Amino acid sequence: MKTHPTFFGFALCALTAAACGSPGPFPEGTGGSGGQSTEAESGAGGANTTDGSAGTGGATGASGTTATGSDTMGTGGAGGTGGAAGTGGDAMTGSGGGDGATGICEFASGLNIAWVNFANDIPNPQISTFQTIFKNTHDAGGRVIRWWLHTNGTVTPGYNGDGTVKNLQQSHVDGIKAVLAAAHSAGVGIVLSLWSFDMAQDNAMGAAENNKNLMIQDHIRQSYADNYLTPLVKALQGTPGLYAYEIFNEPEGMSTTGWATKWKIDISYIQKAVNQWAAAIHEADPTIPVTNGSQTMDYRTKYTDSALIAAGGKANGTLDFYQVHFYQQNGQGNNVFANPRSHWGLSDKKLVIGEFSIDGTSPVSGEDSYTYLLANGYDGAWSWAYTADNRWPSMQRPMNNLYTAETATVDACP
Repeated sequence: MKTHPTFFGFALCALTAAACGSPGPFPEGTGGSGGQSTEAESGAGGANTTDGSAGTGGATGASGTTATGSDTMGTGGAGGTGGAAGTGGDAMTGSGGGDGATGICEFASGLNIAWVNFANDIPNPQISTFQTIFKNTHDAGGRVIRWWLHTNGTVTPGYNGDGTVKNLQQSHVDGIKAVLAAAHSAGVGIVLSLWSFDMAQDNAMGAAENNKNLMIQDHIRQSYADNYLTPLVKALQGTPGLYAYEIFNEPEGMSTTGWATKWKIDISYIQKAVNQWAAAIHEADPTIPVTNGSQTMDYRTKYTDSALIAAGGKANGTLDFYQVHFYQQNGQGNNVFANPRSHWGLSDKKLVIGEFSIDGTSPVSGEDSYTYLLANGYDGAWSWAYTADNRWPSMQRPMNNLYTAETATVDACP
């Protein structure tokens, strides 16, 4: 179970630059009760091309060939030159296809930052801290890092007086590009997570009501796509260091079955937002993958292509790979360390375990957690979290064990 701070402005102590060394603690400042969440998984994957190293092909386009499905794990590649287009087939079976995204890794090994300054990394990121995190992660064998942007909406994107979303500010673009540049220099890629269930928590403070309207009012939801998301995606298109976009972190927390403290909504609104914002990203940049971070396997059917299109009406508003989280508190029925990926029936896309705790992987040992996930058909592992409770030291050996055993696979990413 992870706890998010109530106040967004906490400072980190200085970090050493030593790879796999003994980083200092990450105090989360003052903060009140915050919200807690347990996390489970739901990865997703786009199509892959027959040329392997070329990366995964897209759903439609002029170039690329469909995968035959002869490689049950998919052949994915790091750079993804198989065509923003490509008619790529599903990473597991060779059937179906994604939405044009390229470069989805065969196995994305890495971790969650998830933030340096909760909800407040942008517009002024602490670049030296990010550089240390990126270097340490890479040196331990990690290649993909999940980082949160708006989180609870207290700083970005910003709202107008009528509740619509403000136009994208250049300072936001500059700040994100600075983080991406640092990631690229260190040899890692960033999954940019846009929103979290925190938008419905007490820690959202004055933004909470605007956040709710964003979710339930069509014209305000569209204003986010038009005024902020589409311009952002276009501004970041082709920027080295960007691996994928994530629409939500555990949005089920703000559903009627969730744990949010300020407001709750029917999950159909969440599905509609995922569909419409994924479509906006695909339209602005057909080459970048899109995912969504689901709390547990219990919700896995909520983000299939058919479910999302039915909710939001956008045919291209689907995920390129599934991402699901798992914590022991979610129950053995959701335990990805007790079941191979084939158990979950999500055979149409890749599946990444986007959050898990190294000390909660029973019956698998924490040190073998990354290696287990690859061996059992999963397509990525991002443990929680570098900046939370000084968990960084526990991640190093599991990532390095996988890197030692599967160097070529890990190095093919991002």
